Amino acid sequence: MSQRSAQPYNVDVGTASTPKSQSILVRTGRYTAELWRRREFALYLGWGSFSSKNAGTSLGLIWWVLNPLLLGGVYFLVFGFLFDSRTPEFLVYLIAGMFVFQFSAQSFSGGAQSILSNAKLLVNVRFPRLVLPIARIVESGIGFLFSLAVLGFIGLLIGVPVFVGPVWLLLLAVPLQVMFNIGLAALSARLAVPFRDITNFLPYLNRIWLYTSPIIWTVDRFDGADATILTLLKLNPMWHILAIYRAALLGSTYEWANLGYFAASTALVFFVGVGLFVKYERLMVQEL
Repeated sequence: MSQRSAQPYNVDVGTASTPKSQSILVRTGRYTAELWRRREFALYLGWGSFSSKNAGTSLGLIWWVLNPLLLGGVYFLVFGFLFDSRTPEFLVYLIAGMFVFQFSAQSFSGGAQSILSNAKLLVNVRFPRLVLPIARIVESGIGFLFSLAVLGFIGLLIGVPVFVGPVWLLLLAVPLQVMFNIGLAALSARLAVPFRDITNFLPYLNRIWLYTSPIIWTVDRFDGADATILTLLKLNPMWHILAIYRAALLGSTYEWANLGYFAASTALVFFVGVGLFVKYERLMVQEL
């Protein structure tokens, strides 16, 4: 293997006389341009991974939707009994939440695996490493869009209308969640290289995230709750993005504050996650 092929992707930030602020802008612009040039590579990796998973099973790609459906069915039986909410409306409410949550949870977990499972590719091919976490977003995003169509079909089967709210909200919610997921995937990808054990902890973190999000329980359960508890729950970005999706899909009530809070959370997670990933990108080959 040649010395050149082993080097990580690098962006020339300019000469020593270039102001620091300008060099950052130049580097960001060149890196973004290179990512855009590699967009077909990211789409190819994402679609290939999506197609190959469960390819050897009888149901194949159906498992992408069947897994959260089965999990939602189990939660419906258990928590529907506990909360006395065994209604078709609660089932659609729960499944819609599961699909939205799984999109982010799979991106979070997939980002950690995107670098570790492509070590040979990193060593032998020069490209912006952020392509790999983005490919995982493509993979989980394909399954998510397919699941929204399945949700509409389920609604028809059990007599609960879906896509009855301001559907145009999806034009805001989906891009914001994609950016949020890119930040999550980049952050977990960066942490997974020096701390391999993080891949064992992520399923537990996702489970805690699931239980503290309004998915298997409804928001009105906390009407009249202690203000401190309610504030802590609302710090969870999933609380707000679920409100937007359910408004678009099920006609539930929402506030513009939900969108504003999630947009702020997205900006924070995206710039922190991507910033840390790109900053330490050169060290990944040595750390693998």
